[in-house]
Amino acid sequence: MKRIGWLAVGVAALLLGLSGTQTGYASDQLDLTTGLKTVPQGLPLDKYFQAGSSNNNKANVVAGQNADSPNTQVVELTTGGSQVGSIWSLPDFKFNLNEKQVASMWLNFGSKGYDSSYAPQVVPGDGMALVLQNANNPMAATPNFGTNSPYGETLGVWGVANLGTTDTSAVAGTAIQNSWALEFDSYLNQATELANAKSAASFDADTTGGKLTAPHLAANYPGQASTYTPVTKTEGGIDIFGHNVGGTTGTYIQMVHKGVIQGSNFKFLSDGAWHHLTLSYTPKSGSASAKMTYTFNDKNPTTGASQPGQTSSMDVDPSIIDPDNTGKATWGFTGATGIYSEANMVAFEQIPNLVNATATADLTANGKSVSDGGTIKANSPVALTYNASYNSGTADWQGIQAELKLPDHLTITKGTVSYANGDTTTLGAADLAAINQGNGVGLKDLSKANSTAKISLTGTAASVTSSTAVPATVSEFKGSNAIVQATSPSFTITPSTLHLATDQTAISADGTTAVPVTGTVTDSASAVTNSNLTIHGTLNDAKLDDTALSSSDAAGKFSVSVPADKLQPGANVLDLTAEDKTTGALSNIGEVIITVGELKFQSVSGTAQYQAQLTGTSHLVARDSSSDLNIVIQDTRASGNNWQLTAAATPLTAADGDQLAGRLVYVNGTAQTTLGAAAVPVMTHTDGASTTTDVTGDWAANQGLLLDLDGDAHQSTATYSSQITWALINSVG
Repeated sequence: MKRIGWLAVGVAALLLGLSGTQTGYASDQLDLTTGLKTVPQGLPLDKYFQAGSSNNNKANVVAGQNADSPNTQVVELTTGGSQVGSIWSLPDFKFNLNEKQVASMWLNFGSKGYDSSYAPQVVPGDGMALVLQNANNPMAATPNFGTNSPYGETLGVWGVANLGTTDTSAVAGTAIQNSWALEFDSYLNQATELANAKSAASFDADTTGGKLTAPHLAANYPGQASTYTPVTKTEGGIDIFGHNVGGTTGTYIQMVHKGVIQGSNFKFLSDGAWHHLTLSYTPKSGSASAKMTYTFNDKNPTTGASQPGQTSSMDVDPSIIDPDNTGKATWGFTGATGIYSEANMVAFEQIPNLVNATATADLTANGKSVSDGGTIKANSPVALTYNASYNSGTADWQGIQAELKLPDHLTITKGTVSYANGDTTTLGAADLAAINQGNGVGLKDLSKANSTAKISLTGTAASVTSSTAVPATVSEFKGSNAIVQATSPSFTITPSTLHLATDQTAISADGTTAVPVTGTVTDSASAVTNSNLTIHGTLNDAKLDDTALSSSDAAGKFSVSVPADKLQPGANVLDLTAEDKTTGALSNIGEVIITVGELKFQSVSGTAQYQAQLTGTSHLVARDSSSDLNIVIQDTRASGNNWQLTAAATPLTAADGDQLAGRLVYVNGTAQTTLGAAAVPVMTHTDGASTTTDVTGDWAANQGLLLDLDGDAHQSTATYSSQITWALINSVG
């Protein structure tokens, strides 16, 4: 009677499970749609993976539907009940067991997790597994279910424990052979009743590493008998002394769970969110075993920001995975469901043995490193440095787009990109605008020969009036074959009450003497003390010597001397900032434009052409209409400076060496100057005005550069040429 009563309960439970199946599958489809619309940035997979070729494989590769994650493809392993799915790396992208390997990916287990309420339509089943294997036919590798439907407990990789036997070798023989697996188990299979001994539903009754109470991660070798533990028990017929007096004895199978990471409830995996996993493999070295380390939930799925996550590891024996010592293993994901179902999805970021890349983001303020949660004083000069590194791989890191998300309340004004091979690119205004808009900057491919790219950005912190918290930001380096993130620190900008005002905003200088710049520093919170104040200055982004305020001057008054030898012709940008040495407070930036005038040729181009008619007498020949000689002089120096234009010319000579009986002359009014080997003055500017002079534009037909042809010149079809050297002298004595 007891046995019949237990059986009735079992049938009722089974019918209850089946009654919720249709609703469960509908929610799976909703989870799939939601997952595709929210998938973080991942890689296209066609080049690297292929759905398993076993007859019962249900896995598909589909396009993500998140506009913020372009070109992302997603593996759907299972989409309903009683399914098994797998996806495997193509031969060129196997896992290298002899070298360090890093893989990262996003995982989604649907939304059927629950806390205390239990209903079959919201029960997840059963999870998935990351697998390394060298089965006889790797692309078709799957558990041997015989004539049965898939058992969810196997997750598409573990042995099928439906024999009711103590023979763990038989169980291991049905698993994917020559393999190692990391399971993501979303459903606890803890049925220990003998009626379920042949139902493949007791793996999670294992207590090797402590009792399993929730969905979890764990690892072991699916094809090894030692992975499975038989438990023999007797039900019914036990007297008060514990003796079997006619009960039933049978065996169920537990699985040994290693490197467990366990949640606190049934929403640990199946919460509808994407979960990040980083897998790191260290090969055997000397007496040290090979090790597989995995960190779960180490990135925020919404922001991509790094977070601590949960880490565990397992020592790995490569000879179990690779008995033929090839040094390689096919790798991928498997999943399986029983009467319960869930949507299992994977998106890949980094593929081992292809590209192992990392990126970092560092921030300094006023020359000091800013750690997460640190403070920055308002108006501080800041520097953001992003480093993208190619660490190893069989392919170059290609098509990299640096999509930088800059922290708020920082103004970036300068930037460069430098590479390990010495190449450096200055970021222009358009590049900086693209960065500020989050559109990204393209980087060169990185490789073993050119392994790093450093983006260096400089600017200032905002002049805030109250403490302002700035959250961490996540930047992405998106390549066609690897994607990594870098997180800048969070910080708080504290306000400053210092204010700097210059007495000048624009100064004209001749570039021969130092330029004094004066101003005043005030503090809205208190009186300033000159001995506490220092003026920092940069000229054209180059640092100047600091200037200490003099105690003998009025409070806050300063004078900065800008050396003449540091001034360049044209506009010079001087930026001044005051610092209170006792508090570290910084003022706003005071900017002064110092314009150093210069005397230069704005244009010297073209040629003067002449067509002469022989008359038998000496005469001047004007330039013909094909002449395009253009000489323009620009003088931006202060008024009172003069200049002189000189010219020298080589003889008019044909290609065969014949010299023309004539010469070039410069006619200015009634004065005529012959041009020869020695430079001679042809024009003098003495009115002291700062101006632009169009020398050739002011020439009349009989003025300027003319040809003085001798009377004995002979007829010729040759072309005679002369080279003229024009020079400017910046003053006239």
